[in-house]
Amino acid sequence: MNDKKKGKLQVTVIILMILLFVAAFVLLFIGHYSVAFVLFGIFIVIINSFSNWLKYKNDDYIYRKNYSNKW
Repeated sequence: MNDKKKGKLQVTVIILMILLFVAAFVLLFIGHYSVAFVLFGIFIVIINSFSNWLKYKNDDYIYRKNYSNKW
């Protein structure tokens, strides 16, 4: 996957997270608590997987940056 597709995927995931967050709060204030709870759960799962992916990506970058110049 090239960088352009990765960037579009990241933007799409961020937009999806924002929409889920807003929709969950709107449903919470309207009174649909169970649906809002499910949407918050989906939001938490997506943000957790996204942050773990970015952590591994950054760790890999740091590892390659530190150890590529030694050989």
